[in-house]
Amino acid sequence: MFRRFASLLRQLSLTLMLALLAMAVTPAAQAADVEVKTARIEASDEGYRLAATFSLELSDSLRKAIRDGIPVSFTTEVELTRSRWYWVDEKVVRSEYLVRIAYNEWTQQYNVTINGGLQQNFASLDTALNLVTRPNRWLIADKSLLSAGANYNAAVQLRMGLSKIPMHLQIPSFNDSHWSQKTEWKRFSFKAEDK
Repeated sequence: MFRRFASLLRQLSLTLMLALLAMAVTPAAQAADVEVKTARIEASDEGYRLAATFSLELSDSLRKAIRDGIPVSFTTEVELTRSRWYWVDEKVVRSEYLVRIAYNEWTQQYNVTINGGLQQNFASLDTALNLVTRPNRWLIADKSLLSAGANYNAAVQLRMGLSKIPMHLQIPSFNDSHWSQKTEWKRFSFKAEDK
């Protein structure tokens, strides 16, 4: 009886040790690879639009989490500032483009919500992620907001994080680096078109 108990205890402690080792090793392997590939501001009749592309590789654990019904949000953020020699830089524009992806088990499709409004369904996660990696050229500023011929500093970033995940899912096991990935800010200069 004692030998059987000791054997069971050894087995349990070995299993626990392997589980702890796996948890210590996996966060680095679970991180999503994300970066800004291209970004530029384009003039249009309505104003100025952001044209950007991102590279985004989700880990298997993130793909599984989405497939298991955990909604994940991606926010593309753009800021335009104007340098001033006499004071801090003037923040002229700050705009966000939010894409939320959730799997619907009933329809077996990925539901994509853009900026809390437009919804589309896709059969595969990779197709749904195209709306994240190639966001629509969305209007970031009216022409009246920018001074004609003025130079601006632009910064673009893509974030994936817990802020849009339901509060009851924000538990410590999800609160590590692979749930809050973001790119470095891609910075570039931009000149508003002359009128």
